[in-house]
Amino acid sequence: MRIACLQFNPELGRLPENVARANALLEAASPQNIDLLVLPELAFTGYNYPSLSSILPHLEPTASGPSTVWAKATACRLNCIVTVGYPELCTPPPTPSTKTQDLSPAGEVTAYNSTVTVSPIGQILAHYRKTHLYYTDETWAQESPSGWLSTSLTFAPKTCPERIVRANFGICMDLNPRKFEAPWDAYEFAAHALASGSELLVISMAWLTGLDALELAAHAEEPDLYTLSYWVGRLKLLVEADKEVVAVFANRCGGEEGKNPLGGEEGVKYAGTSWIGKVGNGVVRIWEIMGRAEEGVIIVDTHEEPKFVLRLQHDEEVAE
Repeated sequence: MRIACLQFNPELGRLPENVARANALLEAASPQNIDLLVLPELAFTGYNYPSLSSILPHLEPTASGPSTVWAKATACRLNCIVTVGYPELCTPPPTPSTKTQDLSPAGEVTAYNSTVTVSPIGQILAHYRKTHLYYTDETWAQESPSGWLSTSLTFAPKTCPERIVRANFGICMDLNPRKFEAPWDAYEFAAHALASGSELLVISMAWLTGLDALELAAHAEEPDLYTLSYWVGRLKLLVEADKEVVAVFANRCGGEEGKNPLGGEEGVKYAGTSWIGKVGNGVVRIWEIMGRAEEGVIIVDTHEEPKFVLRLQHDEEVAE
């Protein structure tokens, strides 16, 4: 398969500008014959909303809002499957007697932090709602009522024959223990992926970093190895399994204003470090990885030899 991952710095609440930025980065990269394109969590709306009322104007109806429209158009144009994160508005359809003020945060609004996955012909292939909410999500979103999602994706023949792949979807905090209260070694996301026979992990993210703006700028094109090590650690069950699973980690970069759940100075910074690799047999192999503050698109061919290797040794990752 040929897989692409787009990492960029969307601005909070500026959907048209963010869509234009993503389109410009894709045009510059000019991906050819790709099978899958993955974008970050809440890719076009930004992430750091402090409340339901603040994100309410940016919520999108289930699999039919601006992010889904973009995904369908892009999937058609690039002839590939596209996954994008968006803030979902799941509200009962208004009746003739429904008044606008009735659809309020105190009324019938139900929101989720979701990803939608579409085919080249615009079919909805998968729709996933975040299962483990981060502190920021908890101010406006609900946990997925159905939990983890494992489904089969059919990749049309291009550079290889048609292939059906078992895929597991996740969003950022899903890697962590639920509410940071579940046992650390339960590895809920990885355990489900292993039990469901997953061959592909599709993970959209808005993962924070404790690095400040100066530290990010000074090493913009270098990945955040602390964050990468943490992610790999949360996949421990899959890394130690006797089979390989392709992993796509699509994080965002840059920063946003507002409260920082990590504490410290006002505003949040994101870790970037998006990567595409495969895990299993005690090894993490990485085809491509982006810098912590780098915008762009990485494209890999999973038939080629990965560039980097991490081996687990006594619960530590050793790079080669």
